[in-house]
Amino acid sequence: TMKGKNQLTRREFLRGATLAAAAAPMIVRSSVLGADGKAPPSERITVGFIGTGKMAHDYHLSTLSGFEDVQALAVCDVDTTRRLHAKKYIEERYRKAGRAASGCDAYQDFRELLARKDIDAVVIAAPDHWHTIPILEACKAGKDVYCEKPLTLTIREAQLCIEAVRK
Repeated sequence: TMKGKNQLTRREFLRGATLAAAAAPMIVRSSVLGADGKAPPSERITVGFIGTGKMAHDYHLSTLSGFEDVQALAVCDVDTTRRLHAKKYIEERYRKAGRAASGCDAYQDFRELLARKDIDAVVIAAPDHWHTIPILEACKAGKDVYCEKPLTLTIREAQLCIEAVRK
């Protein structure tokens, strides 16, 4: 078809729209770029905690939640009291520090925590005889894992964990 003097073809319109979009100013919060002195989201490690007992609370939760480049997103424990205490601890700590946090989720089943795509790493501080399965499942889910010693109950369990990490 013939086009009139003032009519644009689809190709001309798309070319003009693309150039306009590329030239449009972008508004980005300074916190996204790290200009506020805090690590930008792209440089933060998101963490989930499996097991929130004494060792986890007294050391792991308190230490890691103090780093600006670490964001605790979730906690997991079969004990409701410990689980909810850890959740409250993280949220309160971030609130007092003025850190923007979307909250800390709490799970009873560690598999729900591992299913989250937004969690980079997990800290496993469950009882010693309960380390192997969460380690294996975390590796399958592509998470980085930190686990205290003794790592496993048996040598064979340790070998399975080593194989999973290498894989």
